[in-house]
Amino acid sequence: MDHHARKLFDEMPQLSCPRTVFSFNVLLEAYLKSEKYDEIGGLFRELPPKLSIEPDLVSYTTAIKALCTAGLLDSAVYLMDEIENHGIKPNIVTCNTLLTAFYERKRFSEAESLWAMMEKRNIIPDLCSHNIKLISLVKANEVSKAIQFFDEIVNKGFKPDNFSYSAMIKM
Repeated sequence: MDHHARKLFDEMPQLSCPRTVFSFNVLLEAYLKSEKYDEIGGLFRELPPKLSIEPDLVSYTTAIKALCTAGLLDSAVYLMDEIENHGIKPNIVTCNTLLTAFYERKRFSEAESLWAMMEKRNIIPDLCSHNIKLISLVKANEVSKAIQFFDEIVNKGFKPDNFSYSAMIKM
């Protein structure tokens, strides 16, 4: 899929189709779905300056997801910091991507730091954010903390969903 996506991306000018940040993001997504994580960084460094494309939040979030999936969390955090240097504010999707990676790799203190950063930058956690943490507490066999956190989710006004209840049932 990645090879065909790149070929079409390169042929777009001959098809009277401008290459935009949207088509760049689709290309990144194709590489992500093809699990070509290492090549996404190269595309990210090479194409925007060459084509005068300004990466947007979707571009950065896709690159962060690729880095997280490849296990390069430190690079993902660095890229998260870079977003703001380019005048782009990370959103809840970007943060949830990192939260998932931190919790999956049992980097709990970094996950908690990210929660604090979200609060500081006024990025409001959603039910997905809370479910990510709840699931990690269950996987870590932190029963009392998971129950307490589930109650906290409800007290914050969130309506638990299938993911919330499934985590609690598994516990």
